[in-house]
Amino acid sequence: MFPTISMQNKSGFTLVELLVAMVIVLVGLLGLLQSVNIAMEYNLKNQMRNEVGRIAQDAMNNMRTKAFDAVASETAPVTSSLNSNIIYTVKRTVTPVGTGSSDTYKVDVKWAYKNITTTYSVMSVRSRVE
Repeated sequence: MFPTISMQNKSGFTLVELLVAMVIVLVGLLGLLQSVNIAMEYNLKNQMRNEVGRIAQDAMNNMRTKAFDAVASETAPVTSSLNSNIIYTVKRTVTPVGTGSSDTYKVDVKWAYKNITTTYSVMSVRSRVE
């Protein structure tokens, strides 16, 4: 008699193992996509904050380059260069200090993003040169 040799193939994956592996990979990829989404949102917020700082500094420099008596309080909208849906409200305020030989300049830039309103302020004091 000849011995019988079993020809069963024990290597490879079963369909259930393949499906479980695919679910595990899918969960990992979804987590990775969520982290990319969060990183992009933080990046946008940082770019907006940088843009607001630039807008406030430009408004302050504009106020300081005008003649002392020509500077007045005003409010104006500015559209974001990053996202046309975002509009910044730039409020320039001039407040006399003491006898009127000095003024306090304040620039407030206000914006709303995802129903959260934020304000960025810059202040400076300017004295009349006599």
